[in-house]
Formats: sequence, C-alpha cells, structure tokens
Amino acid sequence: MIQRSNRQKPTLSLRRAALLAALIAAVALLPAATAPPEARAQVSCPPTPAGFSPDGPGPARFTMLIRINTIANVRDYTNFHAGTGGLGGWIRPQDIFVINTRFLGNRAGTQPPVTQAVAAELATELKAAFPCNRIVGLNGLSFDPFSAGYGYTLYDHPGVWALLSDFEPMDWSAGSATDPGRGGWNSKAKVGLKRLKRWVGGVSGVLGSYPSSNGKRAGVVPIDDDRWDYGRIAQAADKKNRRLGGRRLGLQSVMTQDHCADGVKEFKGRAQRLLREYRFRFITKRVRRGGKKRKVTFKKKLKKRSRPDRSNLALQISFSATPDPNAGLAVAKTSADQAAACARAGLKKGGGAFFFFASSEAMRLLFLQPRIAALRPPT
Repeated sequence: MIQRSNRQKPTLSLRRAALLAALIAAVALLPAATAPPEARAQVSCPPTPAGFSPDGPGPARFTMLIRINTIANVRDYTNFHAGTGGLGGWIRPQDIFVINTRFLGNRAGTQPPVTQAVAAELATELKAAFPCNRIVGLNGLSFDPFSAGYGYTLYDHPGVWALLSDFEPMDWSAGSATDPGRGGWNSKAKVGLKRLKRWVGGVSGVLGSYPSSNGKRAGVVPIDDDRWDYGRIAQAADKKNRRLGGRRLGLQSVMTQDHCADGVKEFKGRAQRLLREYRFRFITKRVRRGGKKRKVTFKKKLKKRSRPDRSNLALQISFSATPDPNAGLAVAKTSADQAAACARAGLKKGGGAFFFFASSEAMRLLFLQPRIAALRPPT
C-alpha cells in the first residue's frame, strides 16, 4: 500500500498490504469520480455535525441515515414534488445518504451491481440535489475493486463524507476469495474486536494516504451480539481515525434491527444498553459469594479522555412496505409503524441517528407515520 512517510501504517500483513497496493493501482485505471455538478436544491448550509447527529433535544437531534441501492432510489429522493411520489421534501440538512455498495443488483437485471463507477454516479447525483447533506459509502470486506462489495469504494469521491464497513458473516465470507489468509468467520468478542481494528486501520490508512480522500472518516457497521462491547469498538475506531486529524472520529452503526422486530420495548432496552457502553465498561467476573462462585457484572465509568462520542453511534432499523409477521428477517417482517415507534423510543433513551434500511416505498410510509411526521414535517 502506498503510504506517506510521516503516517502510521495500517495493521495489515505484508501479503495483504501488497495485494491491496496492486488493487489500488488497478483502481487508478478506472474513470475518476467526477465532481458534483452545480447544486440545485439547497444553497446556504448549516454547520456540519461533528458526528452522525447534532446536539440538542430529540427533534433537533433526530438524524436519518437513508439507504440507497439504485439510481431509482436516487430519483425518488431528488424529486421534491410529493404529488408525483417525491421524497425530497422530507429530507433535512443533517440527514445522511448511505450508498450500499454491497448491492449485487436485482434479479431482473434492471438494476446493476453497485460497483465503483455506479456508486460514483449515485453519489454525484445526490450531492447535486443535496449539497448540505452528507453521503457515506456502506462497503463490504472485499479487495476486488471491480465488483460490488469492494472495501474502499468511494474513497476518492469529493462528495463523500465517510466510509462504513459492513462487518458481518456474509461480507466476511464474500471477501475471503480476495484475502486467502483471512480464515472463517468467528463471533467471539475478542476475535471480532481484533479483526475490526485491523480492517478499520486499513481503511483509515488509505484515507490518510491519498489527497483526494482527505477529510473522510472510517467507520464500521458490526453485527449486534450481546457478548460484544460496542463501547470498546467505538474506542478502537476513534484510535484508528486519529491519523485523519481528530480524537473522536470513529463512526459506528450497530445492526439493532432484530430488536425492533421483536418489539419496541426490546429495542428501547437495547438502545439504552448500547448508549451506556459509550460511558461505562461492563466487566463480568466469577466471584465467591455465600460459599459459591457466581458471575457478577461490574460497571466501571470510562475516563472522559477515552470516552467515545455517542453522536457517532447510529442504531439500525429495517422494515418493509408489505411486512410479513412470519418472515425470518427483520427487513421483511417489521412494519413502518413499528419502525417509527422504535425510532421515537430510541430518541427518548438518548439516541440521535437511526439508519433506516428500507426501500423507497417503505420510507414513503415511514414519513407518513404520525410519530415521524411530528419530527419531520414535509416542506
């Protein structure tokens, strides 16, 4: 990998670093991302929030991360006429568009996989219509620069704010062919944290090495596992981003959608726990009490200097326009009404940013829900 001499090298093995350097060189042969054309929707932009969400009470803090899979999604959001199905009127300057570069295309073949060229087109059109809004790439864990799921897609696009890496078994396995020494997926917390550090370090290393990537941040979208400590993951992401110029730049969106599918109360409890992990370390030990050894969990407050910023945390909610209660996946069985209720519950617990993983049709229903409409009236 090409590195500046005054920067720390990412924690990659020599073989993986050589592979990545070759792939980055191949990327240079692709058409460069074009600069966004002149903006047409917004003119004067408010200050960009330091994290996903700005400070303030619930309505001011509420930030929507919106999934983009296709050019059709882009056209839905860049249409500002509600009478023709446009969704642009519901978007606020703090909202963030998430280009899902892992999208492999639809079965009919009418929507292509989100390769680097396609992702650049989506980002350019979004930035033209929404110059005040941030755009992030939701990337996979692959080193193949010519396919969807490439881990560094949009690293050089001038309109992109951050890169998020989807860290789950499917993406881990899909990228294994490009990284032979990777090994199989392991859900143990210590192993997951070690691998997350290595990967985010690699992404931040690329972002810190190329002038066209300056200003971008590296983040992670990990699975939701009760055994994992997401405060520690946030701290690790902060450290890996320090080469980019700040102490608390690590972004994280936890896959909490199954908790919302299980009920609003369940989601509220999970949101509270995750937010507390950004303030406390929970340590479970076996201690002897009453003549027997028992597992006891201790709570230790994190030092202010090393405490991650909760505005960098986004909770994930997946839902459908046509929910099926018997479906196995949260994205298929959760309704727009339940998604709205989960978002309000998460706000009450102190959350600010919510990654809504849903189609344009489902989002249209979400905007019409009273719980969301009160926070996000159309313009």
